[in-house]
Amino acid sequence: MRLSGSADMPPISYAINEEKLVGIGFEFVRTILQKEISVEVTRPAPLQRVVQWARDGHIDMFVGLQSDEYPKEWFTVLHPAITDSAYAVFYRRGKRVMNIDKLYGLRGAILRDMELKPNPTIKLEIENLQLLRTDSIAQAIQLIKLKRIDYFIAPQWQTINTWFESGRVVPLAMLPEPIQINHVYLALSNFSPCIEQKAVIESEIVKAKQSGVMEALLEQSFLYTKAIDQFYNLIESP
Repeated sequence: MRLSGSADMPPISYAINEEKLVGIGFEFVRTILQKEISVEVTRPAPLQRVVQWARDGHIDMFVGLQSDEYPKEWFTVLHPAITDSAYAVFYRRGKRVMNIDKLYGLRGAILRDMELKPNPTIKLEIENLQLLRTDSIAQAIQLIKLKRIDYFIAPQWQTINTWFESGRVVPLAMLPEPIQINHVYLALSNFSPCIEQKAVIESEIVKAKQSGVMEALLEQSFLYTKAIDQFYNLIESP
């Protein structure tokens, strides 16, 4: 089975030196497949290219899809989700962006492929936000450093890892309450012979979730534990 995913979604999937794609999402897939099925992970590629690979059958499975609302003729999203991804507001420490209401009137950014769907309880009026789109979390951090934006909205663990790996080039802080929670899925190419195993794979996902496979993989992940270490340091005191 040929797998691929985002090159910028640690710890689920991420690139090492732009040559190798790794992550606990691929390890999760290995645990739910029959032992006789060999797994091959592609080299890193831009996200939209990986989506196209899943559409045309160049890969069998997309690992780490953050929506199940793609057209059904593109690929088949497997349920249930394998985990969740929380999106948070990040800003320059000391900027005093201490709550959601203070975002109005400030310059913000979101990732280019992100669909902003805030939790209704937050009551965030996205039509009143000044948002530009960036190609990556690293670019958003750079825009904060250059003071071209005041904040950005991005996945918590991805951002913390990217910030840490960049040498913490700018002092960041984070609002404690997530803006939204995205489910993270596996998806099978409609052109893959593995599509016949959809029901079997979905039943294995259910079993793996019930037995805590993803939680165990997260606990073993160096990137995840490192992000946990930084998590509370990023939340500023009032």
